[in-house]
Amino acid sequence: MAVVLVLFGYDVIQYLSFVIQTPWQLDFSDFYFAARTGLIHGWAEMYNTAVSMPALYAATGNWFPYQHSPVLAWLLVPLSLLPYALALTIWDGFLFGCYLLCWRLLAPGSIGRRLLLLVAGLALYPVVLGLALGQPTMLVLAGVSACYWLLGRNRPLLAALALALIAVKPQSSFLVPFVLLFAGRIRLFTGWAAISIGLAGLAVLALGQHGLQDWLHAIAIAQHLPGIRFNSVGSVIGPGLFAAAVSLAAAGIAMVIGRLAAREGPELPIAAGLSGSVLASPYLSVTDLSALLIAAWLILRLNPPGWLKALMVVGYVPFFFANALFMHGPFLVLEFAWLLALLVFAIKLRRGRDLEGWLRSPDSNREPSR
Repeated sequence: MAVVLVLFGYDVIQYLSFVIQTPWQLDFSDFYFAARTGLIHGWAEMYNTAVSMPALYAATGNWFPYQHSPVLAWLLVPLSLLPYALALTIWDGFLFGCYLLCWRLLAPGSIGRRLLLLVAGLALYPVVLGLALGQPTMLVLAGVSACYWLLGRNRPLLAALALALIAVKPQSSFLVPFVLLFAGRIRLFTGWAAISIGLAGLAVLALGQHGLQDWLHAIAIAQHLPGIRFNSVGSVIGPGLFAAAVSLAAAGIAMVIGRLAAREGPELPIAAGLSGSVLASPYLSVTDLSALLIAAWLILRLNPPGWLKALMVVGYVPFFFANALFMHGPFLVLEFAWLLALLVFAIKLRRGRDLEGWLRSPDSNREPSR
């Protein structure tokens, strides 16, 4: 409790410092001017640095190309028509509402425990940094949380619609639909795929060939700008065969967990999809690690064993420092340890279900086959 409150106090100060003292230096300014550029010059020009950068640089002094999908810019069109300060205030309030929605839908236990989880999440620097910068990660995670809630009420098509928010910024959760497919959620996956293909088609029509090429060029520029740090496997250990193998292994483990949990609820598959995504994504910022908080809340709903809770406690303070260069490598190890722990947990749950099913079967008085 003491650690959480100290870190929470630090994050509150940092949040106010970012939002009040340097509002034009936030990532939201990039999204805001991208939406305005799209409205005035055409959506393909959002990624053309010769067109989009002058207005951004004149207002903020920043030179950072827009890299997100057109879906984010389309969502921000109404805000781009407002003065920047008002638009930022509305967007920040909306993102905080998304965080509260995730907490409301996922955090388990009594009201006291739930409040502790609320503050503990806000005490994690990557989470608050994303909220302060205006990153849309929490919007995507709210869609994932709503997907979980709707699946629990047998609304797979509405859950697919909520999950389609992944298109706003896929890095933190792009494996979730595929893990749910392995878990047997076919209607959900089909609905998500149809919506996502439709959004992709709209993006291609809006951008055209040159717009798509400029988009790839903008991403390449951002990856090589000095002073920009990323948290993907390839960025931490260096690009190459080993990094690719680690990312593929993480994606494979997430799929296996989904298959093992096919007879369970959606908590474990979604948590595995989120945890696998942050390891498999080739382009990951520290704010995308907020997906691990959502994964932890989902696992807590399953009343996990003490050793899995202990791993959450061990990783909590390193999670706070995940943006520090000295913590990139150790936290990457913790991420993989967490995913392996979910695999072990899934195996134990599956064996428990198999044994329970055998005991209830008519042949339960017979000795199990060896």
